Amino acid sequence: MPACQRRYCSSGSGASGSIAKLCARRKNSIRQTPSPSATFRRARYPERQGTERHVSELTIDQAVEAAAASETVSAPALRITVIIIAVYAALALALMPFARIAGPEMPGINAFFAAGVFVTELATAFLIWTRFREIPAWSLLPLGCAYLYSALMAIPYLLTFPGAMLAGRPIVGTAQSSAWIFIPWIVGYALLTLIAVVLEARFGERRVAPSRIARATMIAAGAVLAAVGSIAASAILLVDRLPPLIGGSGWTGLDIAASTAAVAMLACGVAIILLAIRQRNDLFLWLTLALTAMAFANILATAGGGRYTLGWSVCRLSWLASACALFLYFMVQFVRQQSLLWRTRAALEQRVHERTADLTAMVSQRDLLLREVHHRVKNNFQVVNSLIHFQSSHSQSEETRDALDNLHRRVYALGLVHQQLMQLSNLASFDVRSFLDDLCANLATWSDANRRGIKVTAEADALQTDLDAASPLGLLVTELVTSAFARFPPGHTGSIAVALRRGTPETVALTVSDTGGIEQPPLSLDARDHESRIMKALVMRVRGEFTSTHDNGTTTVTVILPHAKKD
Repeated sequence: MPACQRRYCSSGSGASGSIAKLCARRKNSIRQTPSPSATFRRARYPERQGTERHVSELTIDQAVEAAAASETVSAPALRITVIIIAVYAALALALMPFARIAGPEMPGINAFFAAGVFVTELATAFLIWTRFREIPAWSLLPLGCAYLYSALMAIPYLLTFPGAMLAGRPIVGTAQSSAWIFIPWIVGYALLTLIAVVLEARFGERRVAPSRIARATMIAAGAVLAAVGSIAASAILLVDRLPPLIGGSGWTGLDIAASTAAVAMLACGVAIILLAIRQRNDLFLWLTLALTAMAFANILATAGGGRYTLGWSVCRLSWLASACALFLYFMVQFVRQQSLLWRTRAALEQRVHERTADLTAMVSQRDLLLREVHHRVKNNFQVVNSLIHFQSSHSQSEETRDALDNLHRRVYALGLVHQQLMQLSNLASFDVRSFLDDLCANLATWSDANRRGIKVTAEADALQTDLDAASPLGLLVTELVTSAFARFPPGHTGSIAVALRRGTPETVALTVSDTGGIEQPPLSLDARDHESRIMKALVMRVRGEFTSTHDNGTTTVTVILPHAKKD
């Protein structure tokens, strides 16, 4: 893009510029952060690298290009503007011979004219100063003043024009008062717009400091209000001391001279825009249409020679067209922004949908891989268990067989955790109840509980646990239940109860009680035997609190475990 077209980003609407920047950042982030599926495809199909491009990225590119296009003016737009000016000039010149034709006296037309100018130009001033807050170019400050000044001047003009509000007379002032308001009105508007055009042509890149924007706006608005008030007060209160602008035969020489000066300033503004600013700023290109309509409105009014002539009436209509020009520009910008927002939103939603589908596929792949990992780990534990069982069955030493059997139980507890995770749809956690039931049932089978008349029960609250917590929990239950079986003397029947209950919101209580009946001191983790040291290590691993009691032949072991609520 040529530098002259990038010079002033306010050539589109401020919001449009913000949208363009947002789209550009979003597009860059998308390009810099490839989707998981795209990474997978590039890894699997390296020959496709450099050829893939998502349709949504193309759509976002188009949206960004559209935003950039809305901030510059194309050469055809400049040609169309020149053609419109030429056609408007031709129509005005065609009406010149008929400008002095007298028409019906309809003072009420000024009420419609003043109201239309007030509404449209006040709204335009607000929109220009809104743009100024986003893009604080010096040229926008006097341009907003011009439209605020013109909007406010419509009020005293309406109040002082004879017959506009009251039949046959003005509300305040005299017939000369409205003329003395009208002339400063057009001259002030022409002067302020010319200042804005010159600032844009000469200092288009300069900006007001952000800290001074609010102050500059308030000072400018205050100056406009003071100027309008002063002019209105002078035209109403001091009109008898001012030279007349309307004579018996029409406009006086002073009126014609002031109107000619205003037309000259308007023409200079149009020339500077077309020759110096040109395609750099579409706001000022639209301003040429407003200035052209205003210039020819005053030419026709001057040529009409007085009020209620054809030239005077056409002047009001042309002024209304001038007032609507920039307002229409902002409406067009609004439509463009809405279209751009919808296209960008659709592109981003499509991109989000694609990324969501990619992530869903990646999660499914991850779950499949995790399930396969749990399956293979469980199979490996089964192989290890088979080897341990084989070694135990061929061992001649009773002590060795007991050690291998205990090891067999521990390995099974670890394998059972992976089996539980493999069987569930949620690979992150599982319900501890089925886990404890299966574990205690197998411990009872290995310890020949039915033949010995020992009943093993397992109860638990509906608690969710994960792999990190379930593995030490399973080993701890295995050690405690195995220790409980060891406390039963030969021929003694009874029961072993395993319970896992929630205590507080942050803890659970694991309780293993047995009725072995042997009178012995409570179980201690400080004992020197191998099983006690294993239990102590497991309790420390889960950061639990161990207690053991023995009462009337019943031994109860309680371990308080920290447990975040996941269910």
